[in-house]
Amino acid sequence: MTENDQQIATRRQAWQESLAKIQAKPLKFCPAFPETAQRWNDWWKSTNDRPLIVAQVAKTPGIRWDKAFDLLDQPEAWVRVRRTQVEQTHFAGEALPSARVDIGPVATAAFMGAPLHFASAEQTSWQDPIIESWEDPARLDVDPKNPWLKKVLLLLDRLAEDARDQYLVCLPDLTGAMDAVANMRGTQRLCFDLYEHRDAVLAATFQAVDAWETVFSRMYELVLGYGTGLTQWVSCWADAPFTVPTCDFNALIGPQDFADTCLPSLSEQARRAGLCVFHLDGPDAARHAEALAQAPEITAVQYTPGAGTPSAISMLPMLRMFQQHNVPLFIDCPLHEVKQVAQELDPAGVAIRTSVFANPQEADALVAWRDKTFC
Repeated sequence: MTENDQQIATRRQAWQESLAKIQAKPLKFCPAFPETAQRWNDWWKSTNDRPLIVAQVAKTPGIRWDKAFDLLDQPEAWVRVRRTQVEQTHFAGEALPSARVDIGPVATAAFMGAPLHFASAEQTSWQDPIIESWEDPARLDVDPKNPWLKKVLLLLDRLAEDARDQYLVCLPDLTGAMDAVANMRGTQRLCFDLYEHRDAVLAATFQAVDAWETVFSRMYELVLGYGTGLTQWVSCWADAPFTVPTCDFNALIGPQDFADTCLPSLSEQARRAGLCVFHLDGPDAARHAEALAQAPEITAVQYTPGAGTPSAISMLPMLRMFQQHNVPLFIDCPLHEVKQVAQELDPAGVAIRTSVFANPQEADALVAWRDKTFC
């Protein structure tokens, strides 16, 4: 074991001890949190006896439901908006009350210096590429003085203090290494780079893993320091640290390129975190399912059907393949498909997230159906 591996193991053990204490107590907005947390812990081990249902619905339309990008420089006002969103949400099944520090996708690239821009109308953001050449590239790293990192850490600090014993803190989208490199280089140029500068790209992905670990560790230390629990945008709980690596870039490449250039850094990120839920986005990404199922470090998979292809039912063969490899599944699914998906898969290791409920009672009725069907 290397010195870094020993440090990772020591840090992970300390975090697990903190998480165990947190999950033993009710939360204000989830009084049954100890029982709900245990169902999630069972999900990671594929020992749950019924599919987990993640369902939430707004109690009222009369508040701000956006990401409050305009308040990122006003921490107190930003926390009030986020807390109100938690207060005005009905959480059903295994849905967990949480508030997210969100600056848009692939935040790690912004922390490594890629200029960040917001599109408030679309509630997203993007970054400008900054890697112009692989001839003599600067090392990808996180500057502790990076303004976006400082801003996010401040918001996390205020949010973690407010959330203690009440709700969970959801981390920003820290993504996977290849997506971070793609944002910093530009996806079209990166596709050519895989053939012209493959070794340089691979080196950059592992530098991005180091940068991710710096940010991930600091955020875990900060939030757990308040005695507050953490989740991610794949909204599960774990009694151990976990990451959600993405690789949307994989929709542009074939299986061999994915295995050779993306999977190594994804596996290393997952190994350092301890647990991971890989974000598999849409049918173009699904061509890499077999490689993911066979990678021992990829603990679980979250599947999103993708824009324009909303059906999860059409992907049942792929989902069953993951189950044959004992990979837990977190499936985003339209409401009208939930019952069929739940009944056609082995319930062990399955969580289904759905939305667009008419009212809180409709969400509760879905959970009641689940409990009656899988009793």
